[in-house]
Amino acid sequence: MRKFYTMKRLTLTASLLLLTVATSFAQRISGRVTDARTKEALAGVTVLATGTTQGATTDGSGSYSLPLKAAGTYTIRFSAIGSETRESKVTVGAGESVVLNVELTESNASLSEVVVVGSRSTQVRTSVETVAPVDVIQSRDLAATGQVEPTQQLNFVAPSFNSSRQTVADGTDHIDPATIRGLGPDQVLVLLNGKRRHNQALVNVNGTIGRGSVGTDLNALPATALERVEVLRDGAASQYGSDAIAGVINLRLKEKIGTSVNAQFGQQYAGDGRVLLLGVNHGFRLGKEGVLSVTVEGRSREATNRAGTYTGPVYFNWVSNGAVNQTLRAQDEARIAQRGFSRENNMQIGNSAVDNVATFINMRLPLSKTATFYANGGYNYRRGIAAGFYRYPFQNTQIDTTIYRNGYLPQIQSTIQDYSGTAGLSGKSESGWNWDVSAVYGGNQFRFDVKNSLNASLARATTRPDRTQSEFYAGTLRFNQLTTDAGVSRDFGSQLGLNSFNVAGGLSYRVDNYQISAGEETSWQSYNQAPPATQFAAGAQVFPGFRPTNAVNATRNVFAAYVDVESDITSRLLLNAATRFENYSDFGGNVAWKVAGRYKIVDEILSIRGSISTGFRAPSMHQRLFSAVSTQFVNVGGTLTPLQVGTFRNGEAIANAFGIPQLKAERSLNYALGLTSRPVSNLSITVDAYQIDITDRIVLTGQFQRGTSTSGQVVTGILDGAGARDVNAAAFFTNAINTRTRGLDVVVSTSPRINTGKLDLTLAANFNRTDITELRGTERIPNDNTFGNVLFNRQQRGFIELANPRSKITLGANYTINKLRFNVRATRFGEVGVRDPSNAALDETYSPKIVTDINIGYALTKAITIAVGANNALDVYPDKIKNTQAFVTPPLDNTSFGRFVYSRNATQFGFNGGYYFVNLTANF
Repeated sequence: MRKFYTMKRLTLTASLLLLTVATSFAQRISGRVTDARTKEALAGVTVLATGTTQGATTDGSGSYSLPLKAAGTYTIRFSAIGSETRESKVTVGAGESVVLNVELTESNASLSEVVVVGSRSTQVRTSVETVAPVDVIQSRDLAATGQVEPTQQLNFVAPSFNSSRQTVADGTDHIDPATIRGLGPDQVLVLLNGKRRHNQALVNVNGTIGRGSVGTDLNALPATALERVEVLRDGAASQYGSDAIAGVINLRLKEKIGTSVNAQFGQQYAGDGRVLLLGVNHGFRLGKEGVLSVTVEGRSREATNRAGTYTGPVYFNWVSNGAVNQTLRAQDEARIAQRGFSRENNMQIGNSAVDNVATFINMRLPLSKTATFYANGGYNYRRGIAAGFYRYPFQNTQIDTTIYRNGYLPQIQSTIQDYSGTAGLSGKSESGWNWDVSAVYGGNQFRFDVKNSLNASLARATTRPDRTQSEFYAGTLRFNQLTTDAGVSRDFGSQLGLNSFNVAGGLSYRVDNYQISAGEETSWQSYNQAPPATQFAAGAQVFPGFRPTNAVNATRNVFAAYVDVESDITSRLLLNAATRFENYSDFGGNVAWKVAGRYKIVDEILSIRGSISTGFRAPSMHQRLFSAVSTQFVNVGGTLTPLQVGTFRNGEAIANAFGIPQLKAERSLNYALGLTSRPVSNLSITVDAYQIDITDRIVLTGQFQRGTSTSGQVVTGILDGAGARDVNAAAFFTNAINTRTRGLDVVVSTSPRINTGKLDLTLAANFNRTDITELRGTERIPNDNTFGNVLFNRQQRGFIELANPRSKITLGANYTINKLRFNVRATRFGEVGVRDPSNAALDETYSPKIVTDINIGYALTKAITIAVGANNALDVYPDKIKNTQAFVTPPLDNTSFGRFVYSRNATQFGFNGGYYFVNLTANF
């Protein structure tokens, strides 16, 4: 009987609780959200009663239902990526149900959109409400740049992002290094739909921005598949893991029903560099609320060439350290005239030629009211061709004139394949916990083939039937990654009497695999006879193949656990704290943490925000395991001289002989402080200052060269003693420097109404400076002698401190009236510079430049728009190289006898000049 009464009491209590809850949410606002232009339903719109934790999301038909705890007057905010945020005031009586239908208009101002990256809270926040600065860039903003590759699109719309194409830099000609806040390409983490994206297989080992780093190939993704890009400009290693020292780039894929087509034809003013683009995206409906988005995109880019007139020796070497032998020079000129050799454009200095085909899918399928299946995946195939340095007949160690009578221009053909797949389940439990489990597999491979070349040592082996071989397979780099994640989150705000108190946590397990496959024997082998009278260069000229001793197939695993807490303590104060532990099987563990906050000084008018965090970047497998011998042209006595440079693996005999220690993780301490303001509804302002201190930064050393000096003799002894007799110089990866980066980001966006038209204005600026605060040598190579200069010489310092623009300021205006759209954008790229390895007289500084982009669009129909425009409309070029005195002693020449008109080591925006285009878009 006691049990009966107990059960009855429990039932009565439960009923009263349910009645109380039902009564407390008896008030309701419901309705439908549609597009103001097309009148179509808008799914996924966030509906929020501001100042409360009550919110809802529109379904596939655009409908929503928002329960409210109490009667009263509410401000209801409707926000969606790509649409203007709209707010409406509604008064709801006790137990009353109010219908509120709204139309949202397309938004062109993108820097105050709702933010997803940087927080695991379910609260809706714009860029002026977050604890850290985030740029939200819509697909239409990317397309409006007139660029067709994601890296170049971002370069002109994201203030702290920089990327410029490289030239005469081996594999880096084909994958653009990209940076945030002037740091390295491997100090920014890339996410795809919030999940870690794999790195590229290529490590940058030539003299370019990001030398010694491993980035992520953003151009492997079709731009047509992107809905938006979110750039988190703050240290986030504690939230997302290793690499997020400078920030995070989150790429979001389209999930819209319907078809979009984007086609472009363009060409440089100079008549080269033709670009063709065709991208198609179609969204299918799966069931009632699911979607399958499929994208296919093809891009074709012809090469550009801005080489100068060559003034040096061709058939006879008549110059030595600036001194000219006039007799040999006369003989050379006579031979040039006799054979009709042209000194014009015998180099290929500019964009590589690239053909690119990609396909991608993205799907979301609700399985029930509490669980959703999602997946995405794609494949990218890219074929490129780029040239190295011309080999002239007088360079007899690299050429056989019986094969190439007038010399030859060797070429690297790249075949890049990128692939990825993601599958996951997300949902919400009955107890209120949001949960997500997923698996992501991705990989990148880079195959090297050498064309129009030779192996000079093979060419001299007259008994070999293959001595005239001109094409070589030089090997393949591969990187694969499998990441599994499980995460949960729940907002305990209502239980604690707070506006929100979101707790998130999760586990991650990752497996990385790195491979180097050797090239064919003739691509790397030396066929010199011993003892030779003359040593001829071994391996395929421009890129000697990977040797069997370079081959590797290694795997490591990474375990991680994180906790993330974010709370609206009051309506004015928002706090965030996160910590993350990661353990690497090849070097150990690390803990990172972050504390951040935002306080509304004047509600909606002025807020202050800031953060303090630690970060880390584990040595990439590429940096630990890469080794190769390559032909690099090095400034020796003022002349670019080809050397066989060996990059030797960390932890092996030659590195140990030089005293190079085992690699360890880079660590950072980040400080940020900013102000945000939204004084009126159509104006947002953010100003954020930051300081990033990085210790144990990993670099690729300078080249330890053989020679007659004391240091050169020591190098010779070390190399020969370690069995590296066939290389002229050695380089290594090591933790050699500490750096400090300070900067300021400013973003102002507004959308004033002008008569019947609408004007969107955006001013975005980044100012930054990186300084090396400490250089550490090794026990064998202290930093206070000649070797210290080689370990990290003036040129390497220049790559870190000067090669990226110290400022970038963009002013964009977009005016729409009726069927016309006008877009004008001016971007000022700050000063850059280069440093010579040893001679300050050869240093260069290049002044700031302003690049202006213009395009005009006209809506032929509601669905089809045509646009014509010009990037770099005023045909602006960087400063030309100033040091051009080749025939003085010692030579003061950075142009390589006139071949380089513009610097290839520090570029602000490239040196191709103006580009015009016609673009056709259609949306059905």
